[in-house]
Amino acid sequence: MKRKSLKVNAALNVIKQLCMIVFPMITFPYASRVLGTFHYGKINFGSSIISYIMLIAGLGVSKYAIREGARVKDDRKRLDELCDEVFSINIISTIAAYTVLLFLMLFWKKLDGYKALLMIQGLAVLFTTIGTDWINSIYEDFLYLTIRYIVCQGIAVVLMLALVRNKNDYLLYALAGTSSIVLANMANIFYIRKAYNIHLHFTIHLNIRRHLKPILLLFGTAIASMIYVNSDVTILGVLKNENEVGLYSASAKIYSLVKQVLNALLIVAVPRISNEIATSTREKLNAHLSEILGDLLIMAGPACIGLLSLSRNIILLFSGSSFEGAASSLQILSFSLIFATLACFYINVVLIPFRMEKGALLATIVSATVNIVLNFILIPHYGKDAAAFTTLLSEAILTMMGIFYTRKLIHLQITRPLIIGILNAAVTFFSCRFISGMKLGNLFTIILSILASGVLCAAVLFVGYREKFNSFAGMITSKLKK
Repeated sequence: MKRKSLKVNAALNVIKQLCMIVFPMITFPYASRVLGTFHYGKINFGSSIISYIMLIAGLGVSKYAIREGARVKDDRKRLDELCDEVFSINIISTIAAYTVLLFLMLFWKKLDGYKALLMIQGLAVLFTTIGTDWINSIYEDFLYLTIRYIVCQGIAVVLMLALVRNKNDYLLYALAGTSSIVLANMANIFYIRKAYNIHLHFTIHLNIRRHLKPILLLFGTAIASMIYVNSDVTILGVLKNENEVGLYSASAKIYSLVKQVLNALLIVAVPRISNEIATSTREKLNAHLSEILGDLLIMAGPACIGLLSLSRNIILLFSGSSFEGAASSLQILSFSLIFATLACFYINVVLIPFRMEKGALLATIVSATVNIVLNFILIPHYGKDAAAFTTLLSEAILTMMGIFYTRKLIHLQITRPLIIGILNAAVTFFSCRFISGMKLGNLFTIILSILASGVLCAAVLFVGYREKFNSFAGMITSKLKK
């Protein structure tokens, strides 16, 4: 199979992540206004519970399958065996996950009013397992993933706008949201058979000795990561109320969307880095990793400062005045962007492909522990702002530990892109401040700030890093011509 361009894959994944911003830009303002803070908070509390169930079902299988599959994808027999064994392990873990969900629904009084909601949202668990999206990532088929996401999410948006009319329609909102996952994974079942001629089978020959230890290590990392990502919402729901959850969820959703766009540049590199570790020289690998992190630094600085400067405008535009209190937590979360993207690089792009799951696990456990302990201490007093602060702190700890574990493993040259990233952050700050002072309204302020910052950042790149500017411009021009 022809080797795909990493830059094209990154561009496709960024397009997908941008669509993950565009679609919520349509649904989020509508849903938050129609459902209100209480029911919107209820939806997000239910989602936080399902995220833990999905974590149990996932069992670290996806990252493991992508890493190991990328190493053997040219050997069809070994790949087929790997896919069947990993798929079978995933089926067993999914059954265990639904057992946990049933137990919680029966015995946790807090969930008495959530049973119907959880049953709807829980459909995503089953279809994510049988959809086996990790096979597409092994083959770096990001074009299909992007097209499929746009189509299925578009259908979900239409359903949401058609069905959700008042605050009592929150179950229909959950159903519309889950439909995109169900449709996407149903389509994938047929696609992997046609595109790759892969027919998955359940097997009792699981090769546990080979798979279980690395899968459980990655599962432990995923658990710790999920705790510090979702414990904020869960603990807010337990210690405070649905309104506080609704406000924090509004800021966290916007933060997560921006973070996903930045991480899209990294996720596509995982299968390629896994392959190059086994086939390339260390010098070439260091150069490749330096380029990936350099591109990230160039964009992360202005993204952080832009989100910080426009926090209030973004909240008011997308959520309405009833969510204005979410602006403060979004401002805190904006600083977390830098650490979150750096952590993603060191953990997912370096440690896991190098099979250093133990280091990734320990780093994530430490950051998750700090997060959850501080949440219980601070949330009763400071609410949503405490939740945002603990996220910032845990991402910073994860980044520092990632740097520590990789200090002897890789040697990166990132001085120049780091300086460009700082300059880009500076011009973004001044352009956002200037345009915000013009009092043009939230929509025009956001649009003009993004355009002005983009032009100024491109100018900085043109002057200070000409070869990188030419590389970006050449790739965009080439794809537009095609």
